[in-house]
Amino acid sequence: MIVDHDLKLVVLHIPKCAGTALRRAFLEDGADRRTESWFDFSYDPVLKRQVDLAHRPLMDLRHTKLWRWLRRYQVIACIRHPYDRLASACREHLRQKSRATEMQVSSQPPTNEQLLHYLRRLPAAMDAHDLRWVHGFPIHWFTHLGKRPMVDQLIRCEQFSSDLEALGETLSLPKSLRKRLQAVGEGAGRRETADLTALRNHPDLQAMANLLHREDFPCFRYKQQKATFSDPELKQLINACLAIGPSHDLPLTNLTPEMHWYYGRMSPRPELQLKPKRTKRAAP
Repeated sequence: MIVDHDLKLVVLHIPKCAGTALRRAFLEDGADRRTESWFDFSYDPVLKRQVDLAHRPLMDLRHTKLWRWLRRYQVIACIRHPYDRLASACREHLRQKSRATEMQVSSQPPTNEQLLHYLRRLPAAMDAHDLRWVHGFPIHWFTHLGKRPMVDQLIRCEQFSSDLEALGETLSLPKSLRKRLQAVGEGAGRRETADLTALRNHPDLQAMANLLHREDFPCFRYKQQKATFSDPELKQLINACLAIGPSHDLPLTNLTPEMHWYYGRMSPRPELQLKPKRTKRAAP
């Protein structure tokens, strides 16, 4: 996350959505402006868990003093198709896991077994908000507080260059910053990586994205493919997670459509209908 107080802008860094390139452009151009940037990892004494300061879901950010800037300033975020994002998140998880896997995925995509191992653990990691899987959390965790959108300007990776150009015009950004964003849109500083097309088209990855990121597709108008789980272990896990029954019989708490508690109490999981961005800046 970056806050530029002179331009009255907040740039939210959604994982695996060109955030590093955007961060570099805004920070380099803002060297002479009043800017703040958050990166690295830290233990949050309020949440009682480790957090990734660069990628903070808004449910986490809400309790910090930074929240006031999301209310007062224009907020920008870059988004990406959930299938492409999840494929990139799998690679990023392996890149950060060990030196050996980092070297492997620098020149070739994750193997089928590595992908399945990642997907089998992702539901529990999301349930626990484990930052080691933060790159695979849904987009709307970083753009919405519950059903409330907190972003004013969205940039799509699929039309990166044109959206960055339009952003500069809409917000009347400085010419120097527009020039840097133009360079980013043209691919400046982009690292050569292995093609992830086969990974993003994997039926188990698409089925997992359809389930865990289901609100992202209609919210951000991304096309969703029909996909079913083919890996037996993964299919068994998901079926158990989606079961409706006694709370203590369920492996996870956040995927079941309805939890049945002791003494007959029930708590259903509502489906969120999300708008992609706020229509006007919220009042301070």
